[in-house]
Amino acid sequence: MKARSILPVLLLAALLLAGCGAGQSGGSAPEPSPDPTPAELRLPEPLSEEESQAMAMVLNANRVLLGDEILFCYDFDEDWKPVLARYRWKDGELSGFAVVAEGCVPEYLCRTGSKLYYIDRSSGALERVSEWGGKREVLNAGPCRWLCLRQGLLYFCDREGRFLSLDPKTREETELLAGPCAFAYPLEGAILWQDAAERGIFLTDTVNQVTRQLSRGPVGAPLLLEGRLWFYCAGAVHGLSLEGDSPKVYWVPETDGAVELLPESGGLLLRGIRETKGTAQWSGAPHGPFRFLPRGYRVCDWLGDGLRVDTVYEPDGRILCYELRDGEGRELRFLAGNVEPET
Repeated sequence: MKARSILPVLLLAALLLAGCGAGQSGGSAPEPSPDPTPAELRLPEPLSEEESQAMAMVLNANRVLLGDEILFCYDFDEDWKPVLARYRWKDGELSGFAVVAEGCVPEYLCRTGSKLYYIDRSSGALERVSEWGGKREVLNAGPCRWLCLRQGLLYFCDREGRFLSLDPKTREETELLAGPCAFAYPLEGAILWQDAAERGIFLTDTVNQVTRQLSRGPVGAPLLLEGRLWFYCAGAVHGLSLEGDSPKVYWVPETDGAVELLPESGGLLLRGIRETKGTAQWSGAPHGPFRFLPRGYRVCDWLGDGLRVDTVYEPDGRILCYELRDGEGRELRFLAGNVEPET
């Protein structure tokens, strides 16, 4: 299968760690409240594994989306130009490759009704298109980041780093955080977010308007799982209880790029990229053991319901293919309409 240049390791690191609109503040971010009491700060309910997977996919740019017997993804046409593509997915088989939108690099894919929503990385615009192609519209010219869909509303960061909600029916935007945010994710009655300047993690109770700072300094890949906030910082993965209990700290192998935190089978899978002695990827649970891929690396683009889709990269950062594995043990590799069992 022909390899294509896409996002090398350094861009992956920027994807998981960099801010949206850093240095272009649209106002002041909410200041942490002085020692909020439990009555003042309502903690969010623990997320289900499915909800934690959705949060992980926002961090990973979600370039693949599974619908009802349909798979949508960032792909290439016959001339190797980037497109939003569609496949039929049934009984463990992919077929029927078709182009939904041409000339775009779709990320943060989500779907409601018969519409697909995404951010075109090539322009930064928030767009939507019919799942069958056509009626492509720009909803926010951007550049935008961190798009997700929750309870019928779209949530994203705009060019000023503000965190907004958007009603796809009326196209009305509502500012939720002035920012600038490096990452923001809506919860039930709260927002988990990072400050683009300090890079600390904050939790804002949107009902009582109380903000609590959960961590300080640059961190990566914040994820809520089983009542804990997990993130990577300075060579270790940390797990903080939102109730304030002692943190768990796990030292992990050396990494030069981003670290992925992926909810998997009730636990946490870590993956990191090391380049110092030739590009390699390690993976394992927080407490280990860790194994290394012999060459290249993988980035998770879809995770859920016993199925995972990874982008497989060559050591030099070129995309080799997508790798699909389902709960039945079936494995496929695909790219640009070419589908084959993994060997």
